[in-house]
Amino acid sequence: MLELRDVSRSLGRDKLLNRVSLQFAPNAPTAVLGLSAPAREAFLRLLSGGDKPQSGSIRLGGKDIAQARREKGKIIRIGPNGAKPSSQRVRKLIGADAAGRVGLSDRMDAALSDLDPAQRVRLAIAMAREAQPALILLDSPGLEPRLEPRLEPRLQLLQQLQPMLAQLPSVVVLAGSPDEALGLAGQVVVLSAGSVVQSAPAQQVFLHPANLAAAQATSQPALNVAPMQAREGAGLLADGAVFQPPAGVKLPPAGPCTLAFRPQDASLQRAGPSCLRFVVRVAEAQQAAPQRYLQASFAGSPWLLPHPPPPPPPGSLLNLFVDPSRLLVFDASGQAVS
Repeated sequence: MLELRDVSRSLGRDKLLNRVSLQFAPNAPTAVLGLSAPAREAFLRLLSGGDKPQSGSIRLGGKDIAQARREKGKIIRIGPNGAKPSSQRVRKLIGADAAGRVGLSDRMDAALSDLDPAQRVRLAIAMAREAQPALILLDSPGLEPRLEPRLEPRLQLLQQLQPMLAQLPSVVVLAGSPDEALGLAGQVVVLSAGSVVQSAPAQQVFLHPANLAAAQATSQPALNVAPMQAREGAGLLADGAVFQPPAGVKLPPAGPCTLAFRPQDASLQRAGPSCLRFVVRVAEAQQAAPQRYLQASFAGSPWLLPHPPPPPPPGSLLNLFVDPSRLLVFDASGQAVS
């Protein structure tokens, strides 16, 4: 088991970790969300023993991580491009059974330089499995939009990765996108401002984020939010409109709060009688890989919404529909209201 005990580490002026204690359970991948690319790299260096925390300790199998690092093959790190391209053939690195598990049976005679990054990630994972390390670290495993431009292929690759990463010792994935964390179907840890703001099974974190920071970390593209003032069971929006919460949606008794939902949970067509309607004003089209969205405004807040063909002209008013079960409400401290 990989364990952080009261670990602190700064990244420039920001806190990467602030007295964090955390255990990464074996036999299921743990995805870490909420970190920028530089922060992911710094965190990976800590977890691999390449850098030291400013306070606290990191232990792997009861040993200090620096000691574990000195044991050959104990820790394997896999980058976003997987195995390094070369003239070496796949069959020289993994057997037929391993190739079948990672979907590379038809690439056994291919050189590594002929594999795409996603295939090299799968190859690297297969090689790591055979080496039987105590810890596998993956940095955004070949699933960035530049490598897999469409959502469907990325999710297919994640579904292939998930059984490969199960039943291993500790596997930590520094996720570059929420899709990676959700698709791996393991545990999810959300970090924000140096603290763990939620740690739970992936489905729980995505369906029931404990706070605004977790909701933002699990939304791609950016979460749609609308600040409100709760008063007498209703919400007063910035433009003076009143939000009447439907059944099942609770507001705090009084004071500032935030209404939120993910852009992909909205529709331009009413899907059912219980859907809430929001009237938004179109601003412009915006690319939010791997899909296009419309940028719009609601009660003074910028929102993203599904991109209809053809796109309406800027300034148009559109009806936007959201199922109440997809609405999130957070109180003044950012905690979910339930």
